[in-house]
Order: sequence, then C-alpha cells, then structure tokens
Amino acid sequence: MIYRLRGTLVEKDTEGVVIDVGGVGYRASASLATLRALPSLGEECVIHTRLVVREDAMLLFGFVEREERAAFDALTGVSKVGPKLALSVLSSMSPPEISEAVARGDVIKLSSVPGLGKKTAERLVLELKGKSLATFAPEPGVPGGDGGGGPYIEARDALAALGYRLEEAEKALNDVPPQDSVEKYIKEALRKIGSRR
Repeated sequence: MIYRLRGTLVEKDTEGVVIDVGGVGYRASASLATLRALPSLGEECVIHTRLVVREDAMLLFGFVEREERAAFDALTGVSKVGPKLALSVLSSMSPPEISEAVARGDVIKLSSVPGLGKKTAERLVLELKGKSLATFAPEPGVPGGDGGGGPYIEARDALAALGYRLEEAEKALNDVPPQDSVEKYIKEALRKIGSRR
C-alpha cells in the first residue's frame, strides 16, 4: 500500500498532482484545499495518500494533512459515498467543518456541497454521528453540537430564508454567545450583521 509520498512536485492541475519520487511519477487526485496548500512546481513536498483499489482501476488520493486523509476515510466508509464525492466534500469543507456539521445534524450545510444530495447528506449524519474518528471526531463546544441542531440551526436557516448567504449567517451566529431561543439568536445575529455593514 502507498501510504505517503515525498518527492518533487512536477505537475499540478485542478484535479490532482504528480509527485516525482526517485524518478517515478505518481499521480494523485487531491482536494482543492490540498492543491492550495502544496508548494510551487519543482519544490519538494510530502503528501499522505490513500490507495483505492477497484475492479477496473487503482486510484491514488493525496492529502497535505493526515486529518484530511482521516476525514476522507470516514466519508468513503459511508455507503453510497465514493472517493470522488468525498474529495468534493473536502474541497468545499475542512475536516473540522464536516465534523461540526455532522455533530449538529446539519443536512442543509452538507447538501450544499456540489454532487451531494439531501439523502446522502442525511446518510452522512446518520452513519458518522457519534463515531470517534480520531482527529475527525466532533469537537466539544460546537454550537448546536448536542446532536439535534437546536436554536442555532433554526436561526441559521431563518437567516438564510431572509436572504442571507449560509456563510454570512453562520459567521454572524458564531459571534453570538449561546442563546436559549431561536428569536434571541436571530436578534443578536442581525445586530452583528448590521454592525459590519
């Protein structure tokens, strides 16, 4: 199994990289986060890899961080989630964002990933929630991290219904201390959004 590569970065495009290791070029598909984190062409780099063997192909996937590989493994362990869809999720969200969305049961955030429908997002939440996946495990203190979503998610969805982008609503809500009702979350978030404009 190819678990890690260290060599010269010789090619980089929107879908992956080629690393020259001792004269042999290894092609690895990679997420946008990994592609952004890699150095310029001609420089030495290290990627953590996962080899996926299928009936018709052997596919190599590369990650700058071990945490991203752990998230990839967790995602591909969910039924109906293949390596390409897992890379799409990792291109849209970081591992902590994924674990936070899973911990909150945030199907809307997960289904905003291109190629990931609502049913698959629900399956991700169902199969990954509560699992201790090393560095991929949900962190304590996540707003709405009690598993039911609660007022935080309802407030975020209400702000989105009012026309705010999901990212803008989350940013405002993350600046709000924990509240006991949806209305209080919305009121404080609108105050934060208003002060930024």
